[in-house]
Amino acid sequence: MTYNSGDIIEECLASIANQNYPKDKVEIIVVDGGSRDSTVKIAKRYGARIIFENTGRPESATGIGVAYANGELIANVASDNVLPNSNWLRLMVQPFEENEAIVATQPLRYTYRKSDSLLDRYFALFGINDPLPYYLNKRDRLSWTENSWTLAGKATDVGKYFIVSFSPTNVPTLGANGFIIRKDVLFKADCRPLNFFHIDVNYDLIKMGYNTYGIVKTDIVHQTGYSFIVYLRKRIKYMRVYFVDKSRRRYHVYSSAERQKLFKFLIYAFTFARPSYDSIKGYKRISDKAWFLHPILCALTATIYGFVSIACSFHDPTTSKSRVRDVVEKNRRKL
Repeated sequence: MTYNSGDIIEECLASIANQNYPKDKVEIIVVDGGSRDSTVKIAKRYGARIIFENTGRPESATGIGVAYANGELIANVASDNVLPNSNWLRLMVQPFEENEAIVATQPLRYTYRKSDSLLDRYFALFGINDPLPYYLNKRDRLSWTENSWTLAGKATDVGKYFIVSFSPTNVPTLGANGFIIRKDVLFKADCRPLNFFHIDVNYDLIKMGYNTYGIVKTDIVHQTGYSFIVYLRKRIKYMRVYFVDKSRRRYHVYSSAERQKLFKFLIYAFTFARPSYDSIKGYKRISDKAWFLHPILCALTATIYGFVSIACSFHDPTTSKSRVRDVVEKNRRKL
């Protein structure tokens, strides 16, 4: 899904066009939310199929977009992603060719580039977009201090990738930033646009027994940092949208059964001790001052989530369901 992404989408599309992969097997679908800049013009220049939508909801837009895909595999590559090398797609597709049980593949890490912004380097180094899943052990990418799969699931190292089996009680935040999935399996989950959330559809599938994933030993650029203000606004928006959609969500990063883990995170966040230790540990591996944003962002994120949670508990947020359904039906008739 794109919206006014003209300043970053060309790098994304150029990296796709540069892939050492049969061009007739690559279909680019851009779901645009009404961009007023050069986004659509740039996308057309790369031969993308443009789907216009106005739900104002990135997840619903993705749900609309996947319905248009014609191939056997669907890749979720956001406009702020860049494929780091020309063999990336071949490497990501290889597990599907070698193992019929593999449902989906995902890169092991985020690309670390010294030329990126301070925040982007921080997210890449820790393998996160948010420190809360880091301490709840629900992140889906390794940090650059780790060499083997230490996250949720049972993993087997087969050389170029890990084969990881997940259980419904231990699902990481799968489904975005270079995630590729078999189309026929994806649509066994609840992919209705109003109910489409990239983590939730994976949770649906894992509950049904489609729980074998290939975590490929490669990475993907995720240009998400921008500035502290943008980051904080995104976290506020994320929490507000979560409470609006909570009744339709099947997956929750935090559940009542994880109170002890949440309590630990709050202690870590407001004492600075554990985040500082993790920052020093990372700095010893890769000497970059970006590691030391971690204690600050842990405290800020915990504060934001606390205030938004309290605010949302005082009223029942609603979403414009009829508007979203109208758009969904309009797009369905075009299929």
